[in-house]
Amino acid sequence: MDDVILGWMSIAVMAASIRLWIRAFQRVEIPENRSGFVAAWVIGAALGVVALMGEPGLLGGVPAGIGAGASAFFLLTVAIGKQKVAAGVIQVGAAIPRFSAIDEHGQTFDSESLAGHPVLIKFFRGHW
Repeated sequence: MDDVILGWMSIAVMAASIRLWIRAFQRVEIPENRSGFVAAWVIGAALGVVALMGEPGLLGGVPAGIGAGASAFFLLTVAIGKQKVAAGVIQVGAAIPRFSAIDEHGQTFDSESLAGHPVLIKFFRGHW
């Protein structure tokens, strides 16, 4: 019975931490110190592995496997990802540097065309 509880704890820790992680990304609040997330994923993976080493049966084995696997996946993506919060980020209200990019219609977009207008520009780069 303890292995079943560990399996469910594994998936609960993983699900809660992933929810907080996704919420931070949706709010564009990438945490500079990710050690809390990493610790949660290590704990989730460890709980799942310990549960699987016992005899959790199907009721505990499935959540233990999902919890351990998902935690390990997110640990791997953070370990190999190069996404960081840079020291020289543009602050709210500051002028943006000049750049050009391709818009959703395939047309070249130049930041100078925005001069004199308040604009919100949101860049997102997934780290996986």
